[in-house]
Amino acid sequence: MTGIQTHICSSCVPASPMQIAESQPLHNGHLEYLLAAMERCDFLWIGITQFNIQELATSQEAAHRHAFSSNPFTYWQRVRMIEESLVASGVGRQRFGFSPFPIEKPVQLSDFIGTDVVQFTTIVEEWNREKVIRLKGQGYIVEVLWEREAKHPIGAEVRKLLRERNAAWRTMVPLGAQAIIDELVPQLFPN
Repeated sequence: MTGIQTHICSSCVPASPMQIAESQPLHNGHLEYLLAAMERCDFLWIGITQFNIQELATSQEAAHRHAFSSNPFTYWQRVRMIEESLVASGVGRQRFGFSPFPIEKPVQLSDFIGTDVVQFTTIVEEWNREKVIRLKGQGYIVEVLWEREAKHPIGAEVRKLLRERNAAWRTMVPLGAQAIIDELVPQLFPN
């Protein structure tokens, strides 16, 4: 779900997997990923990466993901976007929960989500392959939901449109997240 930056990782314990989300901000591609993961379990843990935007973790494999400009939304703001978007899509709040998910520091992952929780992810770029390696290296079972050539929309495109105050971002973001983003844009992207 730099986090739905555009990763959502889901996890599942037999009936509760996990999905990783960067969500900077949540966009339609993230929602598609979340809903696909929800179809595979009764309860989904949604792991939020780069959860402390005051101390962004770096990664050689995804250098752009640690820039503050790529991470304007806090953990709580992203949780709200994801929650409202899932609920607006008909998913009950009792079917999912959230956890910090420090994929940038793999040795810390099990402090937040046990290794018995299946990890859902997608592959749309090399960073996703690196995440799979990191997760497996920490003892997680990883289920790749799909592999695609490119991701659309891209979080960077959405953030650019938000900075420009271009309403085209609304076509890329789930309805449930739009009201939250509307609240936040003036303070995060002042004119």
